[in-house]
Amino acid sequence: MIVDLDLNGKQVFIFGGGKEATSKVESMLTQNCKIFVIAERPSDKIITFAKTKKIRLLISRLDQNINLDEYGQAILVMAATDDRELNRRITENAKKNRCYAYCVDDPETSDFSHPSIINFDDTIQIAISTGGKSPLMARTLRERLEKELPKLINQSDTLNILLQEKMRQLAKVKIPDITKRKVFLTELLKNEGIQNDLKNDLFESAFSKAQDSLENYSKST
Repeated sequence: MIVDLDLNGKQVFIFGGGKEATSKVESMLTQNCKIFVIAERPSDKIITFAKTKKIRLLISRLDQNINLDEYGQAILVMAATDDRELNRRITENAKKNRCYAYCVDDPETSDFSHPSIINFDDTIQIAISTGGKSPLMARTLRERLEKELPKLINQSDTLNILLQEKMRQLAKVKIPDITKRKVFLTELLKNEGIQNDLKNDLFESAFSKAQDSLENYSKST
């Protein structure tokens, strides 16, 4: 079972700075969480993320006597160093601190399996999971699908998501009834004028038309 954990505004620790740690950082960037990376030799990408203030980075030597209390409180800890025993220690420490724990090279000690993620414009995330049976195959399938999915998902899809997000919040005020609100939001997906604007990257025009539709719909119900 794939569960989308709400990490909004919460702190996540990622230990390690190599390829696996970098991959985990990239998967967290869309979650609107506070990412704190602790690594001895961070990758260039991680350093860039830190310089652009997308993450916090502490360059520090890690040893077997790891103590999470030194770094503050977190809801999720990911052990992604190249030292298997150190990863296990970090995972054990995380559980003692009542954090969700994930170990990149030892799924059996983890609280959950971490799916391989395909990310579109930081808006659509598609997760591929083997339930921890084979992270390698999950990554292999992700790489294969990354070449095919852009043929099916385009910019108008991501703009539709952004429009739906904005209109859903406005509709909660204008249309209290959940069923009627769902009908209204579905109609936006069928509205030719709105959809043509989105296909032509005219988001503000589409948003204006959607607001007009909301006014008309709320008056008629």
